[in-house]
Amino acid sequence: MTRRVSLVRTFVAAAIFGSSVVAIGCGASTTTEAAPESTAPAATVVDVTTVTASLGTIESALEISGTLTPLSRVAVKPRLPGTIEKMLVDIGDAVSMGQTIATIDRREIDAQADAAVATVSVGKAALENAEASLANAVLERDRAQNLFDKGALPRQRLDGAQSLHRSAVAQRDLATANLAQADAALRSAREVQRNATVTSPVNGYVVERNYDAGAIPGDKPVVVVADMRQMKLAAGVSELEAGRMRVGLKARVSVQAKPGQAFDGVLAAIAPEVDERNRHFMIDVRVPNPNRALLSGMYATARIVESTVANAVLVPKEAVISKDGKRVVQKVQGDVLLTVVVTEGLSDGTLVQIVSGLAAGDTVMADARRQVPAGSTVRGIATKS
Repeated sequence: MTRRVSLVRTFVAAAIFGSSVVAIGCGASTTTEAAPESTAPAATVVDVTTVTASLGTIESALEISGTLTPLSRVAVKPRLPGTIEKMLVDIGDAVSMGQTIATIDRREIDAQADAAVATVSVGKAALENAEASLANAVLERDRAQNLFDKGALPRQRLDGAQSLHRSAVAQRDLATANLAQADAALRSAREVQRNATVTSPVNGYVVERNYDAGAIPGDKPVVVVADMRQMKLAAGVSELEAGRMRVGLKARVSVQAKPGQAFDGVLAAIAPEVDERNRHFMIDVRVPNPNRALLSGMYATARIVESTVANAVLVPKEAVISKDGKRVVQKVQGDVLLTVVVTEGLSDGTLVQIVSGLAAGDTVMADARRQVPAGSTVRGIATKS
């Protein structure tokens, strides 16, 4: 009896152990099959910097830089050598056309002019004497001719009277020529006297003075006069840029010496011929300068506005790239990146106008040069346009 109970207990224990093993085996199988579902990779989200297309005004412009120069700059030199007697202007003085700047010592010149006056007086007296002699010769010729016609005077006496008349005519003509020569010499002396006075040929300001009274001018001018009512900025531009320019375009000029200030100018001239040395065309921007705020030699930059568009759809120029021969932007639609073909308009070097393909309020990648495939899931990080 005892032995039978032991066998039963042994059988039950074995059954329980078998059930446990089966249960453990089944649990391990379930765990192994579920593992692939919990380790599957999630979709990748790419962070991108975005910008919103906005409405605004854009200008297409060309910038040139250079040195400001006066509209005209004239070196004034004396027309004859000599010692400067007086200097009547200094640097910075305003002068007008014809105003006396300096005088040259003219004592010798005045003496020559006085001699010329005396020569004219002598010439006039000689002419008067020659005319009196001619009048007397005319009377003698006429008297001889009358007597000869009446047979009271031989032919020889008539020929003598006619010869004296011809001589008197020649003496009168010579005296007339001598007087004309003396008059010419006097006019020349007067001109030399005037040249001893150095005058300004233009309106402007004295920007350079090289001599004082008592000096004998050399190669340098006595003064330099600049017309600073207008300043000009000249620069060379490429053939493509020159083709877009036209006389009359507005320009905004700024100078380093006056930060924050802008001066209105205009494109006044475009060279009709290219410079063979650098293949550039010279253009000339004029800037009114009534208060002399701009000085000769200042470094300046002129922004020449070619055209302006208001209410334009604008994005940064880096947002537009070329792809497969087309201009495209990377548009963020929801959380998906799309490639959109666009048509560009004006550009100011920072922003570009989008004529078609985008609307104001659309979100695009701020820098489309970054390689992010179309269709990617993105998270936009907004920045200002």
